[in-house]
Amino acid sequence: MFLGLSWYFILMDFYLYSFFGWIYECSFCSLKEHKVINRGFLVGPLLPLYGFGGTIVYVFLRPLEPHPSLLYLGGMLLATAIEYFTSWGMEKLFHAQWWDYSRDPYNFEGRIALVPSMFWGFLSLLAFDFLQPAVSSIINAIPYRTGVILLIVVTVIAACDLTYTVISTINFRSQLEALYHFRDELVAQLEEERFSPLRQAIFSKIHTQNERAENFLKRLEELKANHIGEDSKLADIEARFREYKERHAAFQKKNPFFGNKRIMQAFPTLKFIPQSVHKTGHKRIAIRLKDFLLQTSENEHFEK
Repeated sequence: MFLGLSWYFILMDFYLYSFFGWIYECSFCSLKEHKVINRGFLVGPLLPLYGFGGTIVYVFLRPLEPHPSLLYLGGMLLATAIEYFTSWGMEKLFHAQWWDYSRDPYNFEGRIALVPSMFWGFLSLLAFDFLQPAVSSIINAIPYRTGVILLIVVTVIAACDLTYTVISTINFRSQLEALYHFRDELVAQLEEERFSPLRQAIFSKIHTQNERAENFLKRLEELKANHIGEDSKLADIEARFREYKERHAAFQKKNPFFGNKRIMQAFPTLKFIPQSVHKTGHKRIAIRLKDFLLQTSENEHFEK
C-alpha cells in the first residue's frame, strides 16, 4: 500500500493513463499534420509522461479534491515539475532536447512554459472529475488475477520496448552526430572565398534537401567552368557532397514506425547538442533537428 492505494491499483492507473495519453497525443498530432504519427518516446502505445503525471497527481493530490482552485494549482505545479525533470533527464541521457517551448511566451529553458502548465492544471481538474472515475471503473471491472497477469505481460512488453527504444535512440544520436561532423568537414573545405557560392548553397533557405542539392551542384558546375585548371579540388568537393547527400537521405529513410523517421515525426521540435561542438571549447548549444536537416543557417553552430 502507498498513501492508501494498493500498488496493483497504482500500476494499473499508470498504464491506463499512459495508454490514454498516447491516444490523445497521436490523435491531436495526426489531425494537425494530416498524417498518422506515433507520438511518444516508446514505439508501443504508451506515453509514460502522461502515466506518471496522471498517477502522481491523483495519488498525491486527493486531499485537495474538495478544493478545485488548490487542485488546479497543485496539478499545474506537480505536472510541470514532472515535465521539466523528464526533459532534463532525457537531455542528459541522449544529449537532445525532445520538446521545445522556447518559442512560447513565459518559457523556462524551453522545457516548460506557461500555457502548457495551465493545460496541466485544467487536465488535473478533468482527471478528478471524469478521467479517474472512468479509469477506476476499468480497473474494478477487471478480475484481480486477470489484472495481475495483464500487468506482468504489459510490464515485460514495455521493458522490451524501452530497451529497444534506448538502443535505437543511441543509434539515432550516433548517426546524427556523424552526419553533423561530416557536413562540418565539407564546409571546412569551402573556406576559400571562391567557394562562397557553394557554402551559401549548403546553408540556403530552400524547402527541400533535393532542391538544395541541385542548387549546390549547379553552382559547382559553374565554378568548374570558370576554374578549368583546378578540377581536382572541385572534384573532391563534389564527391564529398554527393556522399553527404547519400548519408543525409539514408538518415531520413529509416522505417517511419520503428526508426529515425518515427523519432523525427514524434518529436518535431527536437534539438540535438553536437558533441563535436563541445570538444572544440565552444559553449554547447542545442540545434533544432528540422533546421539542420532542411533549413540550416551558417551561424547555427556556436555560441562564444
